[in-house]
Amino acid sequence: MLSGSEQQLKRDLLAQIRHEAQAASPGEEPSWEVLDGPSATVRDVLARCQTGALFGGARVVVIREADRMDEDVQKEVAKAAKPLPAGVAVVLVTGEGRDRRKPDVRAPLRKAIEEHGLVIDCPAMKEAEAVAWVIGQAKKLGKKIEPAAARKLVDQKVGTGLGELETEVEKLALFVGDLEVIAASHVDEVTTRLVEEDIFRLLDAVGRRESGHAVAIVRGLLREKRESAGGVFWRLAQGVRELWQMKLLSERGWRPGQEPDEESAALLPQDPRKNALARFTGRRAFLAARTAQQANAMTWAQLTHAVQALHGCDLAMKGIRGKVADDEAALELLVIQLCTGIDMPMWRSPEGERVLG
Repeated sequence: MLSGSEQQLKRDLLAQIRHEAQAASPGEEPSWEVLDGPSATVRDVLARCQTGALFGGARVVVIREADRMDEDVQKEVAKAAKPLPAGVAVVLVTGEGRDRRKPDVRAPLRKAIEEHGLVIDCPAMKEAEAVAWVIGQAKKLGKKIEPAAARKLVDQKVGTGLGELETEVEKLALFVGDLEVIAASHVDEVTTRLVEEDIFRLLDAVGRRESGHAVAIVRGLLREKRESAGGVFWRLAQGVRELWQMKLLSERGWRPGQEPDEESAALLPQDPRKNALARFTGRRAFLAARTAQQANAMTWAQLTHAVQALHGCDLAMKGIRGKVADDEAALELLVIQLCTGIDMPMWRSPEGERVLG
């Protein structure tokens, strides 16, 4: 079973398994079948797990998103694993973006895999590991990348995903041409900044009440067409929600890298899409520490005001209360309100008569 959130590593391992299956069947074409876990039936799985390849050779059955298989299907796969016919291999691949505190598959299937097979964890790299990987990858391509450039690529541009980093390092190696060293300035020229990095900078400016800087960040995102006004609003709301949760956890003694106690975990949204800890897993894990630091720098009064301002702007942009004809202008006024605490009257129109823009 291939588990964990680093999808590129899983792809590499699947390619290696396919290569080894071909090497184990000289002169014969191995059977390679892929099933979709959520839609797979018991009959689909058993028909492939209990018989060898039609024309001889190895038979490899890959089940994608195995953690989303029906419970009955998982039970039957667990039974079929004791043992599989000669020449048959089943590879379970678990999905990405789940709550990593939960098991990949149900206990009977995991137990069967551990007894009769192998579990390979493919975790996302930590920030320091990703920086070291970038330096090593550049060296393989005949280049030297400055440590500051490698950190910028990971921290501000790409994150810790192997596939994305590999692509960007190759682009940088081609961009510098005959130059031996890749500098931070080259990273700025070639690689687009992560939108979430700009949202972090935006929230940082809000926390410091720097309205001019905050508005400039918003205008830059919109001018470069890297995100729509609605998209920036959604990310800003998500960021405030994460700050609220991080501040709550920090005040209850939690620190990045730890599991919260049950009582603290119960206070967070149970929907993984809204739960900060669930979101700060995998390739986003490196963001947890600095988000917690940012949250602790803000007061509860600031966060409460931010939630109220976001709610009012959301209703106005949707035409539910007040009316906004220009979402970009509304977004700028929202940012000013977050920084200054000044109420915006267009959020308050009960008849929806006020028009902005």
